[in-house]
Amino acid sequence: MAFSTITSLDVPSAQKHSQELLARLLESSSDTYVTGPTGTGSGERVLVLGGTGYIGRALVPELARRGYRPVVLARSASVATEAEFADAEVVVGDPTRPGDVVKAISAGPTPVVISLLSGRRPNDAEECRLVDHEAVVNGIRAAVDHRVQQFIHISDFGAYRPELIPQVYKLQVEGELIGQHHGPLPWTIIRPTAYYPYLSMTFGDVKNGEPYRIFDHGEYSVVNPIAREDLAEFITNQVLSPDALGRVLPVGGPWVADNAVTLKGAGQMMFDITGREPNWDVVPMATWDKKIARLTRLGKVSKNLKPVAYYLEAAKYWSVVDHVAPAYGTRTLRGFMDKLKDRDFPTGSFRERMKSGTNVMPTDI
Repeated sequence: MAFSTITSLDVPSAQKHSQELLARLLESSSDTYVTGPTGTGSGERVLVLGGTGYIGRALVPELARRGYRPVVLARSASVATEAEFADAEVVVGDPTRPGDVVKAISAGPTPVVISLLSGRRPNDAEECRLVDHEAVVNGIRAAVDHRVQQFIHISDFGAYRPELIPQVYKLQVEGELIGQHHGPLPWTIIRPTAYYPYLSMTFGDVKNGEPYRIFDHGEYSVVNPIAREDLAEFITNQVLSPDALGRVLPVGGPWVADNAVTLKGAGQMMFDITGREPNWDVVPMATWDKKIARLTRLGKVSKNLKPVAYYLEAAKYWSVVDHVAPAYGTRTLRGFMDKLKDRDFPTGSFRERMKSGTNVMPTDI
């Protein structure tokens, strides 16, 4: 996916914009949402697609605590032995196979389906198509056929400015839900800003004395990421809530200095927490653009280079596009990074990150 709308960046103006936006956030309060659990279940069966992933491991226990009966469609029966799924019904199957989704949804009355589905390799176009679109559509169709009362689609804040392959597919799913393309189905769409592991992937590098990469001044964009525990609570609040039906809900974490940051600010947190002197690897954005253009051209003749070009494009996107949404929750990015200080986790090399996608992120925090 080319960056057709992110060209000719005005370097000083972008920095001024980010600094002013960040100042406004830190001087304001966000009252769109009230933090805290609202609503409890009475044993209603809730099917969670993608429930064994990073967010699902927080959402499934939260649903159970709040009185719902979570059901997880998992590729392996061994998931049932993991602590996060102690109170969940585990159905063995693959969401990319329509029959498996039907099996899970038809095993008992199921008023709610939640899709957390997201490809683990966002630079793999085919995986994105299969997971971010086709598998979610399998869930939608099964929900329509079984008269589900609510389909909750966890989308992406990037759908407001979709430049990357997963965002395009998530936006397509949104359109199919809103347009009732697959039949009548009450829906709720949630667009989280970003998750802490994404902003912490280079923590191990900084801890080991490596520099932190920024483009130009490192202040092209602002983000208020949200903790998975807070997002899980927010999602559960929407379950069978009449106020959530037919709504698109953007959501991020607290508007505080420990959570609302530029990418340079996230790097400074890492240096502060590890006690290291700031060491910036400053890359001119103009140079990065030339690399993207060159690899994009080469990618037309070499399949191996195409995902590399995507990785560079994604790095640019996350560096220059604001992800700021109404605040929910109490946890902060700094609090997450504090937990990383005294432990090791595989951040991987550039090549490993490109190949493995989100598999290199710390998923146990």
